[in-house]
Amino acid sequence: MNLADRITQIILIVVVAGAALAWGYWVGWVESGVQQPIAFPHKKHAAELSLPCTTCHQRAEKDVVAGRPPTGLCLGCHMAGDSKSEEIKKLKGYAEKGQEVPWRRVWRLPAHVFFPHRVHVTNAQISCQTCHGPMETLERPPTSALKELTMDDCIACHAERKLTKVSEGKTAQPTRLASLRLSADCIVCHR
Repeated sequence: MNLADRITQIILIVVVAGAALAWGYWVGWVESGVQQPIAFPHKKHAAELSLPCTTCHQRAEKDVVAGRPPTGLCLGCHMAGDSKSEEIKKLKGYAEKGQEVPWRRVWRLPAHVFFPHRVHVTNAQISCQTCHGPMETLERPPTSALKELTMDDCIACHAERKLTKVSEGKTAQPTRLASLRLSADCIVCHR
């Protein structure tokens, strides 16, 4: 192999690897280290103060997404007193500017997956740790997902709860979706 062929081969490998990495970021398979604007201590709130996850992530009980807590909710506890904590000062700074804390998303499922938090948290009463891992042990926000979820995890959980396929080869019509909420049918989670 001559030098020109070798250089072409190296360039091709670098381009393919770069494209694969970029595609991995785009579909969410490769996590970039997410840095949060405030070093929120889940351990202090969840473990030491015994606050359930839904105290802050209130949308998880009634919505598709759990959402991030609004600044006003945090200030309900942290507005009083003159805190020396730099993180509380940052929180109050956002409030003074009339801004929400720009929390950055850490967990991301593929776009074709539909995961309604309300169904899992309120109806099935699955603990947040089942999917998110031991958040209550963290002194600082995670920079990437503590637990990577796969389709096998979801299937195992549905099987453990003995959810069955109600359509067995049929196409689920929108009017039937309510009856499918507790099923293991593909269309329930895949859109």
